[in-house]
Amino acid sequence: MATEGIPIHVTMKTEVQQGGEQKDIHVSGEGEFVEKEHSTYVTFTEQLQDIGEVKTVIKIQQEPALTIIRSGAVSMRQAYAEGEEKKGSYGTPYGTFQTLAKTKRVQVAYPEDLLMNIKLEYDLELQGQLAGHYQVAIAVKET
Repeated sequence: MATEGIPIHVTMKTEVQQGGEQKDIHVSGEGEFVEKEHSTYVTFTEQLQDIGEVKTVIKIQQEPALTIIRSGAVSMRQAYAEGEEKKGSYGTPYGTFQTLAKTKRVQVAYPEDLLMNIKLEYDLELQGQLAGHYQVAIAVKET
């Protein structure tokens, strides 16, 4: 059964290692937490500097596995399942690129101080070339 959406604040920190360099990306936004049947949905909107608004949907399933869908100024669809390779896509104004995530870890926890905490670690290929090693931490807090 679907439940009422819970208002949330999401913070997402991504560490990207590419060619010996590390880049940290921080985004946050307001959104909604909804549980439906066998999945949990975290939706939020972020403002990207110089690019515009991006709506992000994180669908969490059992196993654990999850799918991140972004639309707006950036479009992306990528699934992650621990120990598996999953195809996806990344859209830009210049075209859509094929991605492949080789997921090392998917961890979903429910600590006392947060509604949900997600940790994700994977290698990402873009058009068959290694784009980097990603470590993502997503904190979901009720507002």
